[in-house]
Amino acid sequence: MANQFTLTRSNLQGVWPALLTPWTEDDRIDEARLSAEIAAMGAEGVHGTYTGGTAGEFYAQDDATFEQLTEIACREAHRADLPIQIGCTALSTRVVKNRVRIALRNGADAIQLALPFWLPLADEEVYQFFRDVAQAAGDTPLVLYQTMRAKRRVDPPLLGELSRATPTLIGIKDTGCDYDVMQRIVADAPDLAVFGTDVDFLERMRLGARGTYSSVAGLNAGLMLAIYHHCAADRFDLAEPLQDAVRRLMYEVLHPISREEGLLDSALDKLQRFVGGGLIGLRCQRPYRSATQQHVERVRQWCQREAPVLLTAGSK
Repeated sequence: MANQFTLTRSNLQGVWPALLTPWTEDDRIDEARLSAEIAAMGAEGVHGTYTGGTAGEFYAQDDATFEQLTEIACREAHRADLPIQIGCTALSTRVVKNRVRIALRNGADAIQLALPFWLPLADEEVYQFFRDVAQAAGDTPLVLYQTMRAKRRVDPPLLGELSRATPTLIGIKDTGCDYDVMQRIVADAPDLAVFGTDVDFLERMRLGARGTYSSVAGLNAGLMLAIYHHCAADRFDLAEPLQDAVRRLMYEVLHPISREEGLLDSALDKLQRFVGGGLIGLRCQRPYRSATQQHVERVRQWCQREAPVLLTAGSK
């Protein structure tokens, strides 16, 4: 199936919330809630969505679950007029290529993937990996998910080489680099669309980022869109109070919950989406812990008290 949207290095931009996976009590995909969640995203005016990151719990999905999720996500995203990137991260090139074929069959608009993450890859292996995946993906663009869970970074010089050798590599989701590394990425791979994280979204936009793959958009998409539009128009002073609220949310409530309760990224992402009125629920795939209603009340009460701008009308 042909992709519905043409994503390129020049037009990949904006706020892309993660598509979280709603589970039934027996750990199967809840198709009705997933479809409704995608429709709700489309109504929020975000630029696109993506599956298969940590937030989407790709690591807890077998092949059949991946195929079912990909089919539903592509169908419903395009019905909602949303471009969708399908996360195809896996432990070997063979499995990644098989997932790419499934994504292409369902009309994915781009492939997002991290490096195989059980053992760290050498530079030559990174280069060969992208060559193999690009060949499998054909004209469908690729986005690198840069995460330290891959046990290494693709440093700026190598990223520059990859961008020149792989025309279909259009962007990078970088979850951990400091501002110096960010500037080097922009210098060494100037054509790539660099996306960052929520906590320092404004500063990354100031340095040349094009957008964010966002968890906070699950809590309040309108707020993240406002930060993006202010920054894109060089109105950084107007974005700063909104960015400060996001920063405080992370450091004053979400990070403490993670430390105290042992909740990992996917649980925190679902917690934010639940507070924001999302339909996916709190349940994470076992053995990973899920947030509880007590965590929901803790986040909601903190927002009401400290940063009501984070709450939508329906979540106050």
